[in-house]
Amino acid sequence: MALPNSFLRISLVLAMISLLCSCSPEMVMPSVKSSPKPSTLRIWLWPGSGLEPLIKKYEADNPQMDVEMVTFQYDDVVPSLMTSLATKADSPDLVLLEASQLNQLKRFQNQFYNLYDYGDERVHYLDWKWRQAESKNGGFLYAMPVDIGPVALAYRHDLFQEAGLPTEREEVASYLSDWDALEQAGVLLKQRTGALLFDNITNIFLSYLNQFDGQYVLPVEHELSPHVKEAWDRAVFFHKRGLSAGLQSQTSSWAEGAVNRKFALVLAPSWLHGMMKKNAPATAGKWDLTRAPGLPSNLTGTYLAIPKTSSSPHAAYKLASWLTAPQQQLANFIGSGNFPSTPESYSSSNFLEVHDPFFNDAPVGQIYSYTALRYKSGYDDYDYTTIERWIRDGLRRVESDGADPELTWKGIMQQFETLNHVEGGG
Repeated sequence: MALPNSFLRISLVLAMISLLCSCSPEMVMPSVKSSPKPSTLRIWLWPGSGLEPLIKKYEADNPQMDVEMVTFQYDDVVPSLMTSLATKADSPDLVLLEASQLNQLKRFQNQFYNLYDYGDERVHYLDWKWRQAESKNGGFLYAMPVDIGPVALAYRHDLFQEAGLPTEREEVASYLSDWDALEQAGVLLKQRTGALLFDNITNIFLSYLNQFDGQYVLPVEHELSPHVKEAWDRAVFFHKRGLSAGLQSQTSSWAEGAVNRKFALVLAPSWLHGMMKKNAPATAGKWDLTRAPGLPSNLTGTYLAIPKTSSSPHAAYKLASWLTAPQQQLANFIGSGNFPSTPESYSSSNFLEVHDPFFNDAPVGQIYSYTALRYKSGYDDYDYTTIERWIRDGLRRVESDGADPELTWKGIMQQFETLNHVEGGG
């Protein structure tokens, strides 16, 4: 059947346009010169990460990239991520995870990109921090290290002076070099000023436990580490001696207690600074900082992981490696107080010159880097969120509700044995 002339004319015109486009697209379709739409990455954060201004700088320096920041409350991150992985909806390209959250997710290795496929930057990071981001056999890298939480001793120099105790940083560190010395100082403080030594015993437990390897469960035996009971006993000891105010961190009662001189010491990881300043601004300048007693301790830290839901893993890795590079970690420390996991940052003049007026102009970088460089940690992939929650709750009940410490510990051990039995398949 012969085709209509109109159809032939249209076909000829389309063929000519196609030919012209293939030879000289600028002449036929000048709109091609317009700027391409930016590629978009979605990153999940929680308040206080300090990464927001860095991300905005990255966008400014990379106009072809649009980074969407989605903020979650800490407790919502893992449940939301698990839902996202299952449904493939509202999925992130990058997600900020705290150390215990990363441990929860290590069993889902096939849901994350192996960052070793994109690079190996371990030379820039603390060995123990990098190791925690790997799989047990070291062949898989789940995430890029962000910040850490080395512990220092925040003390009220005004209360120390009233009690006739040393007030200079080095003198305090030497005087309170171990936990027994803390007890003796606490007795004097209480007698001479009425102030108690610590804000709460939960911080004692966590700081004491993390002096060692921070592990709740022995990796081979799958039994509770003996250091956990040691840390429990140490915390309960200070409670029985009447040297803790029983004021839980980040509460209005803690803030009121700080202002009213109810306690003189806080075992303070670097990330706690912002909360102390926010909750008790009236105490600015009355605190000072020095090394914590006992062995170096670290309380948690964060990582950036790339879930398999990301359709742009190369771009996500580029952003993650930039955000966690020494220069950016230093900027995050100066801007928000989040402590770098990159030792190169510690020798920078900008780092060494950081002094915090809230803590009597203490050289915070120098104090915390001393601990960070000496801290040691074994590899851990145990999901300890449940056992830690039981212990935290138990200590709160002992301290605030008058629960019997021995019976409370016995109950925690029964719960742990049941959990261990179920997870072990018994």
